[in-house]
Amino acid sequence: MDFKHIIWDFDGTLFDTYPHTARAFQVTLKREYGVQENLGEIESQMRISMQTAFDFYKEKYETDDYFCKSFKEFQIIYENQNALPHINAHMICRFIHEQEAFNYLFTHRDKSVVSLMQKHGFYELFREIITKENGFPRKPAPDGLNQLIKKYKMNKNETLYIGDREIDLKCAERAGVRFCLFARDINFTLNADFRVQNFSDLYYIINSTLSTRKKQH
Repeated sequence: MDFKHIIWDFDGTLFDTYPHTARAFQVTLKREYGVQENLGEIESQMRISMQTAFDFYKEKYETDDYFCKSFKEFQIIYENQNALPHINAHMICRFIHEQEAFNYLFTHRDKSVVSLMQKHGFYELFREIITKENGFPRKPAPDGLNQLIKKYKMNKNETLYIGDREIDLKCAERAGVRFCLFARDINFTLNADFRVQNFSDLYYIINSTLSTRKKQH
């Protein structure tokens, strides 16, 4: 396998944001509705997708647009203070960049992810960052991936998408690219091309393919 283009998901993949995002959601529910929801349950819903979490608690508590706005404000505060990239994530992204291959980001999140990437030294290692502001349909729709593939004339056999959820896997399948599932504890039943539990394992995959490509050229 010979990868030149590495496309990353953000939440739960590049950065360990779920615990802090779930905490922000929990605090918002307590503040706006006076309820104390289980943190693990909130995070479980989010790991399916953020839309799943919003829909679940909208049905349960009739949350509204004001709740969503309030949550976003808490989310930015909690993540800016606490969210960190996964161990060795920066090292791998830097290695890819130094090997004259390319990092890309495709996330549902808004442009607040850019400030986190700048803060932790990722921004300059990425060729392009696609966020909510780009207006693509939500995953598993492959439109965002397809745009990157078309814009940079990617060979799909040289393209790897890395994510932590089933919607990421389906997105990669619909775009016709390889998929690596980053799953620390869950989702190992999904039929991904690669499965890793930590970034040391991911580095082995990336290093092997990039080293092979460099020798061939």
